[in-house]
Amino acid sequence: MTELRQFELLEDLRPFGSAKAALLRWNGARYVSSKEEIEVFDFIGTNGVRRDRGYTRYIGESAKWEAISALSSPTTDWMPV
Repeated sequence: MTELRQFELLEDLRPFGSAKAALLRWNGARYVSSKEEIEVFDFIGTNGVRRDRGYTRYIGESAKWEAISALSSPTTDWMPV
């Protein structure tokens, strides 16, 4: 699986650490949390707090979901909404 997915942190993420997160799914109008929980690992020095959103990809070589972008707070202007 190499698809790019969006996630929302369920707990704080410290640089080069890991945190629980929920994968997001498109409901036809906006991205919402799914019941699918993962552990996101940071290898790029990302810092985030609970509810921040970002992008992840499952990397087969490490067998981990790795954060591949900086995190942002969810807002009504967050694209796509």
